[in-house]
Amino acid sequence: MVRTGFRSGDSLKTTLSITTLIFVFAVSLIGCSVPPPIPGIPKDHPANGFYQHASRSLISDKSCRDYRGSPDIPMGEIAKGVRYRKTGTSISGVFRFVDSATGKSYLGVSYMKRSGFLQLPQACVWEDKK
Repeated sequence: MVRTGFRSGDSLKTTLSITTLIFVFAVSLIGCSVPPPIPGIPKDHPANGFYQHASRSLISDKSCRDYRGSPDIPMGEIAKGVRYRKTGTSISGVFRFVDSATGKSYLGVSYMKRSGFLQLPQACVWEDKK
């Protein structure tokens, strides 16, 4: 009988550990990619910065306000189409809509809001001044 110095389960554990490390590294690289700017919106518009920030992690309403946006219009109200009417979608998660009562146009970026253990869909909006 030849002894190699390894027990039968050691090489399997090493292989699984290396595979796990490679997987975690690959996932972290994917999560670090920066999305392109929003088409048709100036690069210095706060919506572009917020869009890039929101696409990388769960955030709170404070992040929306930090980018001079407003989280006060409920996403559900926009989706219902009663008071607010969507007028277009630029790219995934970015849309334009109109307030039917006032006629004001808005640019919205959807994000997942962190609230305790919950993840809630939310919209950060800016008045669209064309």
